[in-house]
Amino acid sequence: MTHVSRRSLLRTTGLAAAGVVAGCTGDDSGDAGSPTDTPGDIVAGPGGAYAFEPESYTASVGETVTWYFASPTHNVGCRPGDAPQIALPDGAEPFASYEDSAGQTVPQGETYEHTFETAGEYTYVCIPHSRQGMVGTVVVEE
Repeated sequence: MTHVSRRSLLRTTGLAAAGVVAGCTGDDSGDAGSPTDTPGDIVAGPGGAYAFEPESYTASVGETVTWYFASPTHNVGCRPGDAPQIALPDGAEPFASYEDSAGQTVPQGETYEHTFETAGEYTYVCIPHSRQGMVGTVVVEE
């Protein structure tokens, strides 16, 4: 049940942050099921901070985790060699929200998803802000 309440908290805080950034007045006449209704499991750059919220997230093998980009100039990188903080379990596939350039960021309001197939601890970063401590962890359990 902790997973559900965490999602609810992120959904609520993500929507509130999106409303503030967009200048919304609380009118909820938007389309049901739009991406802002379910911003994701992890928020990148909440309130413009160089942080992931939550900093540590627990998932199950086979689960798809979604990052929601609440502010601009962020990405998700878990490819060894892109930053010294990055670590993944033996046999795990590296992942990143960018294809060619580690400096490529995800536009504000968009999401990135990754499905975890290998149990273990994944340490990922926002490449542009890894030196400022924008580091997160996903712990994948069997």
